[in-house]
Parts: sequence; C-alpha cells; structure tokens
Amino acid sequence: MEKIIHTVLHVGLEKPVKILHVTDVHLTHSAERDPETQRTLLADRTWTFRREGKYPTYTPDEYFTEAIRMAKEKDSLLVVTGDVMDLLCEGNIAAFHRIVDGHDMMFTPGGHETQYICRRTMEEEAPYPEQACARLKAAFPAFDMAFDSRIINGLNIVTANSALEYFPRETVERFEAELAKGLPMLVFTHVPMNDKLMGITEPYHPNVRLTAEDYRISNRMRDALVHNPLVIATVTGHSHAQNDIEIDGKMHYNTPGLFAGICRMIEVY
Repeated sequence: MEKIIHTVLHVGLEKPVKILHVTDVHLTHSAERDPETQRTLLADRTWTFRREGKYPTYTPDEYFTEAIRMAKEKDSLLVVTGDVMDLLCEGNIAAFHRIVDGHDMMFTPGGHETQYICRRTMEEEAPYPEQACARLKAAFPAFDMAFDSRIINGLNIVTANSALEYFPRETVERFEAELAKGLPMLVFTHVPMNDKLMGITEPYHPNVRLTAEDYRISNRMRDALVHNPLVIATVTGHSHAQNDIEIDGKMHYNTPGLFAGICRMIEVY
C-alpha cells in the first residue's frame, strides 16, 4: 500500500474496534461480450487512473487484494464505499467476484456501479440507474445495497446508499430504525458530506427523477448525520482526495481512492 491514513475515535467502547476503509478502486476490466463502446472506454480509463494516481506501483486489483489481506492481518472489518468498478459491465463484475468472493466485508455502491451503459453514449431518456441497480443487486446478492449494519463491541457500523447523490427512502427509513437502537454509530457512504449531500437540491445524474418529497426525505437523513449525537462520524469516498472536515463539532472523513494505493485504518475506542 502506498499510504495508510490512521484515524482514531474515542466513544467509550469496552473493547476497541478496527475498520479498514477502502473506496474508489475503479476496476477497468471488460469482457468480449461487453459492448464495444464499453471496451474502448475502459481501455482508455485504465490509463486515466494510472495518471491520476501518479503511476502507482500496483494495479487496482492488486491494491484491493492487499487491502483484503491487510484487514485479516489487522483483525479489522473491511468496509468498501463504492466505485469499485469504473463501469458496471461483465468484465468488471467478474473481476469483482474474483477478488472478493469468500471474504468478509461490507459494501455500499457508488455512482460508477449505477451506470448501466457508458454515459458518453447513452440516450438522454434511458432509465439506466434503475437498470443498473437491478443488475448490481442480481450480480452481488450477498451485499445489501440499500443499507446494512453490523454491531461490534457496542459500535454500530453502518453502510448507507448515496450512489446517486441522494439517500433513497428505504435507506433513510432503515437508518432511522437503526438509530432507535441507541448505539454509537459510524456511517459509511459514498458521497462526502461536504459535497452534493450538503443542501441537496438536485442529483448529478440527469435521469434520476426526484420529487420534493424525495429531497425532503434525503435531507432528513443528511441532517441526522450532521446533528444526531449517536452518529460519531461519517466516512466517505468519491472525490479521490483526503478532505476531512468538521461540521458543528463532528468529523466527516473522506478517503482517497484505492486505485492510487491509499486506504484508511480506523480505530474506535
């Protein structure tokens, strides 16, 4: 690994909890049965991420495999917050399975997993988010894409779907039910709290059709992540940079991309 960011949180647990956070792996594999537009794009994107990562030592696949090994060696839970696949296609789905199958981790998707076809070539009215989400769930039934939680030593570790840059109703309602347990909660989601989720008015994806009620529900969760005292912090990805910020006395951590060989080890006491 090129860099491990160390983050320590104190909430009064009887026993400490270790979590290895990785995000934005950006696998760029394609298969012969994938459309030619996808194969061409992914061949170019491979070098896009090598340049952005300043030509890291290893490939995204190798860093992902190393992260899985590191999580086991450090007795830590691996949490992955999206954009593992640069494009949702057969080649990347197969690569994701090849790397993660048989290993314990929590996963919530990012925007790139919700692109069913290449955005450069999509028709403006194509309902690609709905198609992509359905395909993603079918390809990875072991992961709960909307919301998941795991309690370790009194700490509630949560993954929440913000892949399309808002929180869907199911995610919000399950999050609020989880708050009712009254445990300190560390929330992992894809989009940073200082990005689209702060004061959301419209999503990035042009084919996501939201109502005023959708915005109200999404912002309800956003406000809870910032102000509810049970939420000790949020941990996100998406921006490929370390942008840790404090909002009203609470930290929101943003981890750079694993494609550059960067991850975050979190220790909670």
